[in-house]
Amino acid sequence: MQNIIHPNLEKSVNNWFGAKFNSLKLPFYSSVDLRNSGYKIAPIDANLFPSGFNNLSEVSKTTAAKLIKNYFEKKRYKKILIIPENYTRNKMYIENVFTIETVLRLAGFETKIGLFYNEASNLVESYETIVKEDSLLKTTSGLVPDVIILNRDMTSHIPDALENIKQEIVPSPLYGWHSRQKFQYFKIYQELVSEFCGEFKVDPWLIFAFTESCKGVYFDDNSSLETVATKVDHVISLVQKKYEEYKIKTQPYVFIKASNGTYGMGIITATSGEEILNLNKKKRHKMKKIKEGMKINNVIIQEGVPTIDVFERSPAEPLIYYVGNTPTCYLYRYNSRKDVYSSLNSTDCEFYDISQAVEGKTLSLWSMISKLAVLALAVEMKSFHL
Repeated sequence: MQNIIHPNLEKSVNNWFGAKFNSLKLPFYSSVDLRNSGYKIAPIDANLFPSGFNNLSEVSKTTAAKLIKNYFEKKRYKKILIIPENYTRNKMYIENVFTIETVLRLAGFETKIGLFYNEASNLVESYETIVKEDSLLKTTSGLVPDVIILNRDMTSHIPDALENIKQEIVPSPLYGWHSRQKFQYFKIYQELVSEFCGEFKVDPWLIFAFTESCKGVYFDDNSSLETVATKVDHVISLVQKKYEEYKIKTQPYVFIKASNGTYGMGIITATSGEEILNLNKKKRHKMKKIKEGMKINNVIIQEGVPTIDVFERSPAEPLIYYVGNTPTCYLYRYNSRKDVYSSLNSTDCEFYDISQAVEGKTLSLWSMISKLAVLALAVEMKSFHL
């Protein structure tokens, strides 16, 4: 996989990316989850409201601060308000929020963290209360921010308090999971991959995972399960043909994921449609709801990519964090309770910043595929404004 693009083409690849990004607004921040099987590498998720900044090393925090300063340089902003998720039980998530604040202060911004007055019951001691006056958001301590940074993915809706605000909000509330769909994102990614691979003479399958959409499904409904099962068998047949072409002996499998899900919720695996028809009660229940109690009725069926990455003797997968279209850090997510075929994104997973260790062809490969994934995010963002 490391030789997927010949080193002599590096300048041409960079020029291709430069031309593509030139007409697009860049995401403020994002993160990309990759899976590398050795025979292929592909993004399996891409987030516009990433958490996990508490896992960055001190060096990566400094890098992030410099990139954020450059991102806002032309705007001349000085004051920033962070609006996080309105729950406080997750200690790691709270550490993530405070790390974002630290990074912004390193970048030279006066920064506060706040929640809306109607969320006051969820406040932790260091959060402030936000009020809305004359289409401006401000804190009760008196901070009137130049820009608001959202670190909540708005699974169910856009809060009324974020409507008709004069200040810039990044990322836009429009990009929350209330309107985003994973299938639409992966469709855009696959189209870009086809163009990229046509330009540089690469088999597109080597850098994308087959993904199908399944809408209007309910996992308590047998006819819905039959629809999902049919799509599962279809994707597995596509993967099997590629396995035969490349003489790969691994058994094909798929992930079934909530199309608007996050935090590793609403995910199961299958090796055949028959497994879906015979889902047990526990797995059916898992596919009923995601964050904020939102019911699952749209899913994607995505080719499973086994991981060859290992960290601390555990299966691992790379996570690349971006500001704009520049990587800020490279993390490993690893999980000692999972195998190489599983989703590693569960409560048992751990993270480690390997930015200072990854190098050479591995770094180039991760950077190229994750940059394609971020380009797809930028194209997706533009679609919300057409």
